[in-house]
Amino acid sequence: MKKILTACYNLKDRVKLRLQLFLYNLYLKRLIPKVAKRRPVKIMFYVNNLSMWKSDKLLILLNQDDRFDPFVVSFLYSNNSIQDNREIEHDIFTHFSSLGVPVSSGFDFEEYQLYPVTNFNADIIFYPQPYLNKVKDIPRNVLLSYIPYCFEMEDMKHFFYNTVYQNICWKLFVPSPLHKELKAKYNSNHGSNVVVAGNPLADYFFDGHIPSSENWPLDDPKIKRIIWAPHHSILSYDILDYSNFTEIADEMLNIAKKYEGKVQFVFKPHPMLKEKLCNLESWGIQKTEKYYNAWKSLPNCNYVNGNYVDLFMTSDALIHDCSSFTAEYLYVNKPLMYLTKEGRKKPFNAFADACFQVNYHGSSISDIETFIENVIEGIDPMLEKRTKFINSQLTPKGNETVAGTIYKELCKLFD
Repeated sequence: MKKILTACYNLKDRVKLRLQLFLYNLYLKRLIPKVAKRRPVKIMFYVNNLSMWKSDKLLILLNQDDRFDPFVVSFLYSNNSIQDNREIEHDIFTHFSSLGVPVSSGFDFEEYQLYPVTNFNADIIFYPQPYLNKVKDIPRNVLLSYIPYCFEMEDMKHFFYNTVYQNICWKLFVPSPLHKELKAKYNSNHGSNVVVAGNPLADYFFDGHIPSSENWPLDDPKIKRIIWAPHHSILSYDILDYSNFTEIADEMLNIAKKYEGKVQFVFKPHPMLKEKLCNLESWGIQKTEKYYNAWKSLPNCNYVNGNYVDLFMTSDALIHDCSSFTAEYLYVNKPLMYLTKEGRKKPFNAFADACFQVNYHGSSISDIETFIENVIEGIDPMLEKRTKFINSQLTPKGNETVAGTIYKELCKLFD
């Protein structure tokens, strides 16, 4: 298998790739029954960081089944600083230890690189990215599986489709029927390994827990709660080039002040935005810190950086320019406005475009104020169309959870 993986990873010729996949599938048919006989089956989850991890519920189900032995391995990047990697790994260890799940370091801090995969003696590996650009020494006797850490929204075929990894995966779990259609269209294996499971994030919205409102500064039901979530792509040479943050930043603070008494705002920027602003000549560290602190100091505002499930659930609306939130906020079925950037072409795939069509759209401060006024008045003409899309593409079917669907698919190994 190692030779096949190495050859596939470097080949660009589609005909040769399909030949390699044919040979690999023959090998896979012999490997699956061998893995199924092992007890317990050792399932390794590579985890980049907790903000990208959304499969606690699956991990708990597997940990309760004696046939499986799930464990977590930290997957750190060598381009991160030593301090950042140590903090990320500390958070990973703390979180999974609290769940009673074994966790190991996957990163050699002395050599400053990942440990070989063979160190962990896994039977099934859940690798966290849609491509094998960091790990290539996959052992011969391992089944690969993939759960996307986010919705695949961009029409970037070289990134999300027909990668070697996605073609050789034993199970490729996708969040919607539209994603399955895209995999079938673009992948060389025609999506034969694809399972529609839903996005694991959905389980956190539908598990019946009572969300905390601690992120909102005012405990007054008459005052609407609106999130502003700007993306980090503020540079002209960014691959996505989504955000118009620098053009509207000051005006958004003025809006927050203007609607005091009617609206409270949470500033929820992408985690990478602050670093980019600090390095931007027109902003810098001092201006960036002052701006972020302003959102903390206003009586009707707050700055939040972290888990956003409870924040979404307790809000009334979202203003954003983040592709993943175009879909993720739909789980709460509340009005959301996507801020478009003048002259920017949306590089969306079919799923993302369908989500975009049930977002409200705006590009100017006046558009934003109109949206806010409608939220205050409870005006939401997109509700019916949005609900229909959510029911067809995002809502887990029956009483099954996303974690339960993936767990049952893994259990089919023993059939």
